[in-house]
Amino acid sequence: MPDILKEMAYFYKEVFWFKELFTILQSLVVFILVRWFVSLKHRVTLLLFLSAFVGGACNFFGDLGYWNDNDTLKHIAPASLYLIIKNKDLEFNVVLFAFLSPFFILSCEFYTSIVFAIACILSHLIIILFIFIAKKNVYLFLFISIIIGILYSYIGAIAAPATNDILVNPALITLSAKGIDFYTKNNKYNLFLKYFWTVLLCFAFLGNWIFCFISDYYKEFTF
Repeated sequence: MPDILKEMAYFYKEVFWFKELFTILQSLVVFILVRWFVSLKHRVTLLLFLSAFVGGACNFFGDLGYWNDNDTLKHIAPASLYLIIKNKDLEFNVVLFAFLSPFFILSCEFYTSIVFAIACILSHLIIILFIFIAKKNVYLFLFISIIIGILYSYIGAIAAPATNDILVNPALITLSAKGIDFYTKNNKYNLFLKYFWTVLLCFAFLGNWIFCFISDYYKEFTF
């Protein structure tokens, strides 16, 4: 159990807190850039490049073992939540797609195998089905979001790299929900996405510290 918690938190001993603060600073920079780009004329192009850069960086530092899943979410959760809250009309979906699409393509390696592709499609169809069943029930939205957040961290800790992005990819869940909204010409899933990214924001910024605390508590009371 402690080993799994350590993998979730990515312990760095004495520099754990410094690494956390530095990652939060990086997340703040991405958020500021997104807010700035949204106000510019060529915002879609700029967001595409920014998303590709962030996605590439998350993959690179993730493979090196420096960033974990919570660190990855830190870089996109604040900006994603901001874009979803700001999304008051369907036209703004293009901006959200521009920010999340390159990141999704880089993070979700479903194209490496037909088995991965099928697993990715099926798992996200099931997730969308549960969101559809929940309708506009806030408590169910929160419950589904928490389960997805736990699965994203847990699968990332126990399975092969990128497995969690194939099975429970936050960017794909968002793009799928907004794609349905765009096709049906309404914003019925926007409420869910607000709760979804709020929960993921909590996982991103509190997850490592919580896993660290649980691990210390577990060791203290395990003989």
